[in-house]
Amino acid sequence: MLRFGCHTFLNAKPLIYALTNAIVRHNFELVFDTPAGLSEMLKERRLDMALIPSIEYARNSGLKLIRDFSISSLGTVNTVLLFSRKEVHDIETIAVDNGSRTSVAMLKIILSERFRVNPEFIPAKPVISQMMDMADAGLIIGDNALKINRNRFVTYDLGEEWYLLTGRPFVHALLAVREGVDLGGELETLKRAKEIGLSSINEISFAESKKLKVSREVCIDYLTKRIKYDFGDDEIEGLRHFYKLAVEHGIINNEVKLEFYD
Repeated sequence: MLRFGCHTFLNAKPLIYALTNAIVRHNFELVFDTPAGLSEMLKERRLDMALIPSIEYARNSGLKLIRDFSISSLGTVNTVLLFSRKEVHDIETIAVDNGSRTSVAMLKIILSERFRVNPEFIPAKPVISQMMDMADAGLIIGDNALKINRNRFVTYDLGEEWYLLTGRPFVHALLAVREGVDLGGELETLKRAKEIGLSSINEISFAESKKLKVSREVCIDYLTKRIKYDFGDDEIEGLRHFYKLAVEHGIINNEVKLEFYD
């Protein structure tokens, strides 16, 4: 049985809905953890495959990317948000979600390239009230970001800022498999599960809106208009550009070669 690591953020639900609800038969042992935790487990060979933050592919060797699967955005994303009581050029300190790696790298690049500022980053628990007590601004990602009243703050959507800076998609997460692992027929299972998930947005949104305590309309808008699940030429180019800028800004040490599972 293949050990498949998943996280439970709303944006992953269309990829795993059919697997977790036994709509398709599969040969996976599903393992749930945070995105950062999944990356560590894959690195330690405790998983065969996982949905990992895109920056972690650059830091872990011996992984292959699975085509046609990503969690990406093109423009406004609504779940990678910088909240501040100041305009961006006046920010000196930012409390950043201590569970985030890719979004912190994204933020550093955007602030430097687009706004020419380099504030201090302070790792913190993703609680906006606490973050704003310790810093000028706070970076909140994932489902938590959907729940915060933006009217209280100056808010910057990093998906939008990335698009304004680069004109490219941003790849937030990737489906990666350890080198040497044979998925066999389970690759087709994953594709079928994705197809079912994308056709089940209403059902997913109904269930998740209750858990997250946000409206079903917010969930539907997010899953249909903000998040993209393909990993085609445009997403690949966006990812390569992210890695290029990450090297230039000292976030990763070396150029990244994309290796694909075939």
